[in-house]
Amino acid sequence: MKYPLGRLSAVLAALAVTTSVAHAQSNVTLYGIVDLGIEALTNVPGTNGEKTTLVRQTSGNMAGSRWGLRGTEDLGGGLQALFVLENGFSANSGVTGQSGREFGRKAFVGLKGDFGTVMLGRQQNLLYDISIRYDPMFYAASYSAYAHDPYLAARTDNTIKYTGSFGGLTFSTMYSSGYDSTIPNGAQVPGHTKVGRDMGAGVMYQNGSLDVGLVYDQRQGSSIDSADDTARRVIVGVAYKFTNTDVFGAYRYLQQTVGATQSHAHLYWLGVTQHFSPAFTVSGAVYHTDVVGSGQDPTSFVLALDYYLSKRTDLYWNLSYALNRNGSNLGVDGMGVNVIAGQNQFGTVAGIRHRF
Repeated sequence: MKYPLGRLSAVLAALAVTTSVAHAQSNVTLYGIVDLGIEALTNVPGTNGEKTTLVRQTSGNMAGSRWGLRGTEDLGGGLQALFVLENGFSANSGVTGQSGREFGRKAFVGLKGDFGTVMLGRQQNLLYDISIRYDPMFYAASYSAYAHDPYLAARTDNTIKYTGSFGGLTFSTMYSSGYDSTIPNGAQVPGHTKVGRDMGAGVMYQNGSLDVGLVYDQRQGSSIDSADDTARRVIVGVAYKFTNTDVFGAYRYLQQTVGATQSHAHLYWLGVTQHFSPAFTVSGAVYHTDVVGSGQDPTSFVLALDYYLSKRTDLYWNLSYALNRNGSNLGVDGMGVNVIAGQNQFGTVAGIRHRF
């Protein structure tokens, strides 16, 4: 259930307003998610480097905790103005996320019409927009493909994005003149247009139960000296919905150039979601990273149970096992995060998620 608001100025002055007023041709909506759980991890480095177990409360396990404002205005002739302002936070501490940005998750404005949608501002990259559809865990903050490559859910400042749907095909393009404005001289540097540049394009096709997508992203270094450093990613994914079963598969290719050194890595995953009832689902997935020329190729296995108490509130229990080889350092929460290199890790988190 959403709560449309009246005047945007009143919302920004009092951030807790939940009444609603709908204007004749425009509306503003307050929305959000609060997600909290208890997590346990094995083989975590202790204060002296020893193996230990970490038990903690964590926010944003299945979906980042957030609150936001979004609105549209009917301009006539099938044209709409739109905006989104979205704040991320840690529900267990109340601390603002995304390095303290007020609207670090999203902040953009745009126009929508028969031609498609054009948006300007801080937005998710196209890798996220398209390939999240092909991960059964939907890029949960941990316990998903995100742990193998967090850039799959990256955001970019100073972005212009276009999306248009025509029949079963959806086309998207984006260009950022500086993906991180918090880096000194890392965005929109006069005379150095390659610094912090990010660009991409993608296409999706849907036909009944079949959903396939292809997306490309290219990101440059974030300083004048590293502007020629390049990370190129290509992802192809597929999802198919049977009566009570959804199957997923995807492949990501990564080519990185840093100075004179070039590296390549492959990421594969397969998954399935079984709907036992409208309220209860079980998902399973396996993710594998293959670093070309290296034996450090980790694999993770995920099992997730989700039970909806209502349309807005669900309980979840996720389990994951990260299998490391030859010194690789994949943890349940990401590469090199809360794990001893070369050690396998078991992780589990149980929590509650509420949408408003």
